[in-house]
Amino acid sequence: MNLKNLNKLICWIILLSAAPMAQALDSDRQQPLKIVADTAVIDEKDGTALYTGNVVLTQGTLRIAADSLKIRTENGKVDIVMAEGDPALFSQVPEPNQAEVIAKAKNIDYMVREQKLLLKRKASIVQGENIFRGEEIVYEIQSQRLQALGQTQDHQPGDIKGRVEMILPSAAEPAPQTAPAPAAPTEKAIPAS
Repeated sequence: MNLKNLNKLICWIILLSAAPMAQALDSDRQQPLKIVADTAVIDEKDGTALYTGNVVLTQGTLRIAADSLKIRTENGKVDIVMAEGDPALFSQVPEPNQAEVIAKAKNIDYMVREQKLLLKRKASIVQGENIFRGEEIVYEIQSQRLQALGQTQDHQPGDIKGRVEMILPSAAEPAPQTAPAPAAPTEKAIPAS
């Protein structure tokens, strides 16, 4: 990498780290933004950066892992982060003392200013024991609101393949485990004389 390209890369990293990547944790925004990839192509004029090959973006608890990651800026601020993978992964702790949100899909678009994730193609979101799956999921990070869509093809009754699936833990308290009652002592038979 020549000196000119290195200077551009440093400028982009400074620009990206100054832009808030998530509203979920204030501490995330104060952390440095780090992107690791096999290759990077940065176009300042177009306001885009393309990272390919084992891409990992981190900022505080926010993490995006993908085969390729494209970042588009508008007015000098990060506008959208587009990740592709098999699957691509987005994870972040939404609030202190809450379980991490883990989102997976073949395509993940993270609209930074809107604080919204658009997951397309084999999408899922997991938080703790809660699991949501669908062909497409829209997740609003701030309000922790989601909308899931299944495939549009016809389905047979009882067929869940391609449909929206939600799994929530049981709200019932588990029954207390009781120890089995000790067996009554058995009397040994005395042989008759």
